[in-house]
Amino acid sequence: MTTATPLRPSAAAALLRRAASALAHPLLPEDYLALLDPLAGRELRARVEAVLPETADAATVVLRPGRTWPAHRPGQYLRLGVDVDGVRQWRAYSITSAPQAADGCVRITVKAIPDGTVSNHVVRHLTRGAIVRLAEPEGEFVLPDVLPAKVLFLTGGSGITPVMGMLRSHRLADAVVLHSA
Repeated sequence: MTTATPLRPSAAAALLRRAASALAHPLLPEDYLALLDPLAGRELRARVEAVLPETADAATVVLRPGRTWPAHRPGQYLRLGVDVDGVRQWRAYSITSAPQAADGCVRITVKAIPDGTVSNHVVRHLTRGAIVRLAEPEGEFVLPDVLPAKVLFLTGGSGITPVMGMLRSHRLADAVVLHSA
């Protein structure tokens, strides 16, 4: 009587991955998992938790990103992908929330601009529960690791949004914001 040699766990997992890939072809198994959990796929995505009106033309969008979302540094921005009239549109928006917020969400504040395809869609038509695409945080407009004793922020127009993220994230002993709109 002979007994079969059991597969090592890593070999069994590799065999299972190859079998799943063959069955899923031309897609990947992750593509099917994204049908069950839209935030678990290969693409960075987020679920809209809330669209909070700030003014008649501006709203803060609360996004719950998937598990692979990397932490951002205050002052950085993300690229947001939304489908408008069947076409995926991408725009960059400053992140206005602190990194690793207690609720796990990321916030952006968007002002609808005249003839702005994406900004108008986000402010006026984006709803709770919608799934949007994300790109990883980018940008070098951040405070240094060692915070200065005094900070002067000079902002204009939409330049206030990255500063909002910085002010919400750091305890600055002496900060002045001069804003022109």
